Amino acid sequence: MRFIDTIDGLDDIFSTDIPKGSVILITGVPGSLKSGITFSILSKYLENVGEFGTYITLEQSKDNHLANMKSMGLELSDNLSISDFSDYRLQYDEFSGDLLTLIETNILQYKQKMGDKFTCVALDSLGALYSLLDVEPRDMRKRLYHLFEPLRRENLTTFMILETSESLGLNHANNFENYLADGIIELGLHMKDNTTNRYIQVKKMRASEHSMDPFILTVSDEGLKVYRGNIF
Repeated sequence: MRFIDTIDGLDDIFSTDIPKGSVILITGVPGSLKSGITFSILSKYLENVGEFGTYITLEQSKDNHLANMKSMGLELSDNLSISDFSDYRLQYDEFSGDLLTLIETNILQYKQKMGDKFTCVALDSLGALYSLLDVEPRDMRKRLYHLFEPLRRENLTTFMILETSESLGLNHANNFENYLADGIIELGLHMKDNTTNRYIQVKKMRASEHSMDPFILTVSDEGLKVYRGNIF
């Protein structure tokens, strides 16, 4: 199974798969299904290929996250572990520099334990991580580089979730993560004729052939679904 086979219609956007070992930025406004699409891709992919991965949550508890996923018809694969760091947020507010190291260590220890069968990581979210790091904006790019590069060297396909505001989108001043990432998948909301649609648009994906057009993203009885439609 390919990553693009995990969500119905996602293969209409891509001609070739999301390259393994890439760092992918999943970005969008609140309510655009960033966590849902990331969780769905990882859980279904890992279940079908017999590999393992971890989903790191900094904002929701494990139980709340899984309840939210279940409400969209998304089930947790036994091959995807949920690493709940939400309880660490208050603890590490005064020692925030250690949190990034802790996350990296957690991932690399899991990689050492599982070996080549450990292939995927998700971090939900970069915004929560930024709020905990006592780092000047000019130093943030360097810190992210030192997080991303070990994951690339370990050939881990990594999905990083980043929430943006409606007004800023991907054009905010500190968009250094866009340059560091190998791929950018933007999710959003668009109102037309008094109807609001969610959309998915691949803005960037190195070493992959894909459409640049926006596609409609919906929640069906069987999970998420992507299809072409007249959005804008």
